[in-house]
Amino acid sequence: MSRLPATVFLFTVGLLLSACGTTDIQVVSVSLDPYLNHRRSVSQAASQRFERANRAMAAQDWPAAIAELEWLVETQADLSGPPLNLALVYQHMGELENAEQYYRQALQSNPRNLAAYNQYAIFLREQGRFEEAEQTYLQALATWEPHAQTHRNIGVLYDMYMGDQTLALQHFYRYQALSKSQDKVVASWIADLNRQLMTLAQGE
Repeated sequence: MSRLPATVFLFTVGLLLSACGTTDIQVVSVSLDPYLNHRRSVSQAASQRFERANRAMAAQDWPAAIAELEWLVETQADLSGPPLNLALVYQHMGELENAEQYYRQALQSNPRNLAAYNQYAIFLREQGRFEEAEQTYLQALATWEPHAQTHRNIGVLYDMYMGDQTLALQHFYRYQALSKSQDKVVASWIADLNRQLMTLAQGE
């Protein structure tokens, strides 16, 4: 059975990297961190540096992007957007140890960053670390259970990589219930899984 890769859902953390590992990175926001643990103002200098990082990422000028983001990580330690973006850039460049370091730092800076949980889980899944990916998704759901995209992504993990169609089906149903409109692709996955489970039940 064919499955599309788990889509990446990034609210407004600064860039988007496809879950299937392609090289397309798009700037989607200049927000430093939509998940601040506390409200505080961000300096004009920090905002400008982040905007420059976004422009560098859009141009795939990775050294310039890294320089700006590392400055932000050093000077704005409580923001999880810059380390998350660094993780994505390093993952894109194939520097996996650096990528994992910054995924962890993003989540340490803000344990409520659902985008960071999802991106890190996709990273772990791509390394074949399926149980760790599962636990990361579950942490995201423990943070905010009604997060539709996490249910979709963990459903893909269970179905394609862990062989648990029952759990996959539960999360796909929950994703559809939480979505504003029905996802036709996921609806087809649900129908396919139901047929599989029915066939298995009839064979027992």
